[in-house]
Amino acid sequence: MGYSFAQRPNNSVYDEDRPIGVAVCADGQDVQRCILWARDTGTPFAIRSGGHNYAGFSTTPGLLISVRAMDRVDVDIANGTVTAQGGANNEDMATALRTYPVAIPSGRCPTVGIARMTLGGGWGFSATRTGLSCDALIRMEMVLADGSRVETSVSREPDLFWALRGGGGGNFGVTTSLTFRLTEVPTLTRFNLVWHPGRQVELMLALQRIQKSHPRTLSTRSKISMTRPGANPSPKELRVECLGIYWGPVDELIEILQPALTLHKPMVQDIRHGDFWWIRDTLMTNDPIGLFDTRNQYVESEISPEGLENLLRWIGKWPGGTAAQRNLALLFAIGGAVRDIPAGATAYPHRRSNFILEMAIHWPVLDKPSVVDAQRSWLRNYHEDMRRFLQPGAYVNFPMRDFKDWASAYYGPNLRRLIDVKRRYDPDRIFRFPQGIPT
Repeated sequence: MGYSFAQRPNNSVYDEDRPIGVAVCADGQDVQRCILWARDTGTPFAIRSGGHNYAGFSTTPGLLISVRAMDRVDVDIANGTVTAQGGANNEDMATALRTYPVAIPSGRCPTVGIARMTLGGGWGFSATRTGLSCDALIRMEMVLADGSRVETSVSREPDLFWALRGGGGGNFGVTTSLTFRLTEVPTLTRFNLVWHPGRQVELMLALQRIQKSHPRTLSTRSKISMTRPGANPSPKELRVECLGIYWGPVDELIEILQPALTLHKPMVQDIRHGDFWWIRDTLMTNDPIGLFDTRNQYVESEISPEGLENLLRWIGKWPGGTAAQRNLALLFAIGGAVRDIPAGATAYPHRRSNFILEMAIHWPVLDKPSVVDAQRSWLRNYHEDMRRFLQPGAYVNFPMRDFKDWASAYYGPNLRRLIDVKRRYDPDRIFRFPQGIPT
């Protein structure tokens, strides 16, 4: 029973990749023993903190090194920092911080590992205001490929520290500890808007421009979803939704949202002002979970009307299944404060983007393999055709297993330096997986 629980990934598509064993590490010494044993025996391995890797890279037929039990979080209010062990997740961090008026930039899924999230950049609703998770990172401890333990920061092993802030999880070592700079959090306004079907292109364009006009005080996640299961949905069966937070009062937000509110009457208009931690809890979600697949691409300025029309045409080609699709087109705001840092200052290269477009599908076990194959083929073609309207970059924390030009898409102009750092700290490429940084 313990093995079954410990090996199970978030994406059940990869549940059959059963490890020969799961090493549940209690401390850094356990991690060292695992790395040295795997190195000496030539046993393949994978690292897991939260198990949320979309492409299944946190599981393996070899040894699964799990740091999930290393979940202690220590708050140092006097110095304005918080230190989390390598297996701590978003919920562990929230539990430790919620009695204080401070936080770190982080995602909204409670079971996502803090380490992997930070290593890939770290998007969350706070990003437009306070930057990415990796921008708040001030120190990290890890076990390297030779089994040694190292502490890294801007002054200690600076090249490694540069690479760890956006260079992706599983490439350079096993994270055992992360220390972040804390940020004060005010009261906020949270909003959830759902429109009746219709005028999807105009609404998605308006929501992008509202976000762009208020890049630091607003953070949105807009999307198109189906109202019912079935193939080839018409615009009358697709609705636009927008969830987000605003650093200001309700009346100001309503005024800001007027271009979308007057364009098409919402069927849901839920706007509330409240404490940061209460609002954070209302934003939490475990989606996606179960059987799913995703694609994503960055948007430098906005998706044009032509691009949105093309997006809507592709959604109209959905081949069908037994589940209504909730996330056929999601647009996450990732501009504002994220753009303050130069693209080469950390390994995260996508500093000039305003949004991430994600296309996600899910299916129940009721769908036949032929139906699932049709759905996943549709997703690949949809993503490939949309790329002409988007920026040539993708988010490494939303990895795509069969994406051919993943290296340049994830790391852009920072790839060459990442390869140099990889050669220095892992010359034998002990840490390797299908989309691991090459040497």
